Amino acid sequence: MDSMFNDHNKSSLQNIEVPQLYEKPFEPSGIEKIAMLISYPIAFLYTYVLLPSYYDESRPVITAVFTVLFCASAELFFHKQKTTGESFIWLGSIAVILVSMLSGRNQVWGNGFAIFFIHCYAVYWILSRSGRLMENGSGPYVPLDMLNGYFVFPFKHFFLRIKVLWITITSGIKKRENRESRISAWIAVAVGLVLFYSAGSLLASADETFNRIIGKLLKYFNFDKFSEIIIRFIVSLPVGAYLYGLIIGTGREDTSSLRKKKDRILQKADGLKKVPVKVWSAILAGFCIMYLVFFFIQGSYIFGAFTRTLPEEFTVAQYARQGFFELCKIMTLNFLLLWIVIKSSNEDIRKNNLAMVMCSIILFESILFSVTAFSKLILYISCFGFTPLRIQSSWLVFVLFCGSVLAVYSLWTRKRSFKIWIFISGISLALTHLY
Repeated sequence: MDSMFNDHNKSSLQNIEVPQLYEKPFEPSGIEKIAMLISYPIAFLYTYVLLPSYYDESRPVITAVFTVLFCASAELFFHKQKTTGESFIWLGSIAVILVSMLSGRNQVWGNGFAIFFIHCYAVYWILSRSGRLMENGSGPYVPLDMLNGYFVFPFKHFFLRIKVLWITITSGIKKRENRESRISAWIAVAVGLVLFYSAGSLLASADETFNRIIGKLLKYFNFDKFSEIIIRFIVSLPVGAYLYGLIIGTGREDTSSLRKKKDRILQKADGLKKVPVKVWSAILAGFCIMYLVFFFIQGSYIFGAFTRTLPEEFTVAQYARQGFFELCKIMTLNFLLLWIVIKSSNEDIRKNNLAMVMCSIILFESILFSVTAFSKLILYISCFGFTPLRIQSSWLVFVLFCGSVLAVYSLWTRKRSFKIWIFISGISLALTHLY
């Protein structure tokens, strides 16, 4: 009986599922090992973009070479994933900026800003190409996507390259003796080179004839010349870790967790919808009336650019510049106001006629502000000429105008247009580099 009872217990214990207490050991893939090796020369090349020194004249070429290698490496790593049409837009924007730098036509932003914009486009392209955007495409979560691309993903996987390197080295060594002998051999070579250089230098100093024979050869082993290379190599180590974490680390991110994060944000945003829509309608009505009164009182000031008449004690430059920044700030404030209204109202504003009317008036007034700001720029350009700085201002007004028009479209059609606005803004920004 006891043996039967024990046999029954053993069979029962065998059927019980024991939870896995240990995580699966980290095993890098073959492509991750190859990417680790490639990342070192690419990161070293990047130091000539980051620290141009006397290579400043060739900086555009070095930037182009690095960008091509960076994008090609990322494309090889993500080649098994389906390419989205959106990723080609950002890749094309990078190409446009590179062409502008190489052709010397980048007068609007200069090489400094151009390199910064290339970084922005490249990070966003990585997220789009890898399918790691929070909405699986451009949308209202662009700030969070850029935060993930610039900081969260790279620094979360900052030590990933070291882990891959360590596993690659240790997995290729079968015996400890072989490892120690290889390390000793490399140390012996390094020590031998240092001692050889020292002995040759001493002999060259002791005898002029020997110095003429071998002195030129020793110059190639002058360690002072390698000081810059050493510094750049040291700088390239954290740079390479960051770039590896950006590309390879992004590929290791679970897309489902990003979608869950987006859902949690939406749930928290729904918890903020507590303000009565009537309250917001009243506040919006106050803004609308204030803007109308301002248009009425300051009509000659606001619309003076259309009639080419200036207020008293105003020069053309002062009038155009001051009016421009005023109107841009107002449009930005209006976007912020409408975003707060939509996110905090306890009722869908599209179901409230009064709120819809107030929001529409605010947006139409923003469109009027943008048109007026552009007219001021036209007046300024007609008087003082066309400059790259005024292209920047024109681009900003154009982006704000498109944002206002698309917001009206979304408000009344219930169709999402934020992605269209991102495309317009990104493509137009890249095209401004061609001037």
